[in-house]
Amino acid sequence: MAHWIRNRNIWQARLLGFALGILYIGGHAPFFLWPLSLLAITGFIWLLDGAGKTSRPVRNGALVSWYFGLGQFLAGMYWIAFAFIERGPEFIWLIPFALFFLAGGLALFWLLAGAVAMKFWSRSASRILVFVCCFFAAEWLRGHVFTGLPWNHPGLIWPAGGAISQIASLVGAWGLALFTLFMLAAPAALVWSRDGSVARTIPSIIALILFSGLFATGLARLEKTEITFVKNVKLRVIQAQIDQSEKWDPKNQQKIIDHYLDLSSKDGLENITHIVWPEGALPLLLLENPDVLEQMAVLFADGPILLSGITRREVTEDQQILFRNSLVALSFHGGIPALEMVYDKYHLTPFGEYLPFGKLLAASGIKALTPLGGGFTAGPGPVTTRIPGAPAVSPQICYESIFAGLTPGGKDRPKWIVNVTNDSWFGPTTGPKQHIQQVKYRAIEEGLPIIRSASSGISGVIDPLGRLITKTPVNTNASIDSKLPEALQATLFSKINSISLVLWLLLVLATAGLQIRRQQIK
Repeated sequence: MAHWIRNRNIWQARLLGFALGILYIGGHAPFFLWPLSLLAITGFIWLLDGAGKTSRPVRNGALVSWYFGLGQFLAGMYWIAFAFIERGPEFIWLIPFALFFLAGGLALFWLLAGAVAMKFWSRSASRILVFVCCFFAAEWLRGHVFTGLPWNHPGLIWPAGGAISQIASLVGAWGLALFTLFMLAAPAALVWSRDGSVARTIPSIIALILFSGLFATGLARLEKTEITFVKNVKLRVIQAQIDQSEKWDPKNQQKIIDHYLDLSSKDGLENITHIVWPEGALPLLLLENPDVLEQMAVLFADGPILLSGITRREVTEDQQILFRNSLVALSFHGGIPALEMVYDKYHLTPFGEYLPFGKLLAASGIKALTPLGGGFTAGPGPVTTRIPGAPAVSPQICYESIFAGLTPGGKDRPKWIVNVTNDSWFGPTTGPKQHIQQVKYRAIEEGLPIIRSASSGISGVIDPLGRLITKTPVNTNASIDSKLPEALQATLFSKINSISLVLWLLLVLATAGLQIRRQQIK
């Protein structure tokens, strides 16, 4: 098989790279078939071996890498098409352009990694380290530059809450991504390496030891960690199934309000201390609608605090109107609404919530997907805040929870995270399941429970080990009652969230040392 893959002609290699990129996604949520990712990465390295035999190795290696990236990003993020469908007919024509430019643009990181890797490629087993150094750097850059999109990076092939995932409490999901790339790449050294039979097997032996060590230490952490619960806090998490295409129709407004109030008023409301509604729950400016607040006050009078995602309008001193994607806490003592907390989303989603290069793209007819024509304005940054009757909390809205390290640490470290999101944009696709997988890793990294309310997604309570202790299925109406898990002690990652870069730098130095030694032997 390795011989056949290495000897494909240029276009056969590129198309095979595209197919292997699609296969690679089989290791990610909701499938978690990591052997498929293993086969894909092993085959991809053999394609790079083949490129190394051509007259233009850097060019051909870079293009094979781009095609692999194109395949994986199309297969892993096809669900964005549903956002354009939900937004309305006038947006559907953008789907092929959006899919191709997103996938093709993200694949440029892999193209760059492939070009750099081929500069240092060889038939030695040490090419595995070259591969890991270059392609981890590509994935890390993809997750951080130009606002970043760390969706489906290699570390996420391990189900959050399982044994392997627990290493994220030490090195983060990015550190796990570094280890995973090595474990997936190691078998490729078994063939076509000029080294002796012992040297060829060394990467696979190390990978097997690494896998066993991660599994054993993770299993021990799961068995030894006891989860306790905060006293006198009882949560009710709401998930509402509302089609995005119908949500902003004015004639549906009262029906949607009644729907949320009905879900919130299930039996046992008198024992609930806090209710959580999802991102942008109601299709209106809640803080500017006293009639709606009055309806809520009747139900929640002298009862639970309501945490709800809202759209908020703000007028600046120079009379400029800004819209914010916000999370608020409302109390209703004596039936009078009171604003207890406001958090404005900091990490906005490009094209979904604002339009990059707005004037230029708007002139070409491209709009942001938000119903607000001008999009949202970002808040000042991540915070730890307090709401009555609960420990300090870190509010995170929608995709903020896919970014590692946004939760404040040190003296500002919260006791829990509340994540509200609107996954109804993405319909019956893999998107919501991939989303919750990343959210669960934030719990492991920080050692904090996460309370998640999602429209049409997966809502529930995630313990500090990344396990969903209560959850709702996708695309259902539900209310979940649960206690709030206690936070664990601060993790190593929460104290040093750049540890994955330290590990990568050490690997780069080790790889450079091997390369220099190999040149000296020659």
